[in-house]
Amino acid sequence: MKNEQGFSMIKLLFILALIGAAVIAGYKIIPVYNAQLKIQDAFEAISRNMADRDEASIRRRLPTLFQIKYLAHGDVPQEFYDNIVINTDGGKVEISSEYHVTLWLLGPVEGVDPDSEYDESDLKGMDKIRHKLRRDFDFEPYAKTP
Repeated sequence: MKNEQGFSMIKLLFILALIGAAVIAGYKIIPVYNAQLKIQDAFEAISRNMADRDEASIRRRLPTLFQIKYLAHGDVPQEFYDNIVINTDGGKVEISSEYHVTLWLLGPVEGVDPDSEYDESDLKGMDKIRHKLRRDFDFEPYAKTP
């Protein structure tokens, strides 16, 4: 009887650890997708409501639109802002960008430079686990006036 209670306690702790890991991963991943949805929504609003404007006026309006969507400048990498392409043509607008986000769920690898290319065989200890839990996301928000 006593042994069964111990085994049940271990199962419970294991389940709680899994739930905790899922919550932590979600806590880090959800903001990445949330920012992408805000950007896509802003791009679609531009394609619907600013089709008659020129590129310069749309670019001037972008910071305000992102602020309205509660998208802070640090929510996406600078690469997103650098890659914004706006094409206007006779009452139609096409807007797009692309960017990459890397999430380190247990923090970046420490034995090598995490911002450069490295070979997984160069990693040791916890860095192998950190690398396996690394998540890369590529986003390409796009909208065009129908």
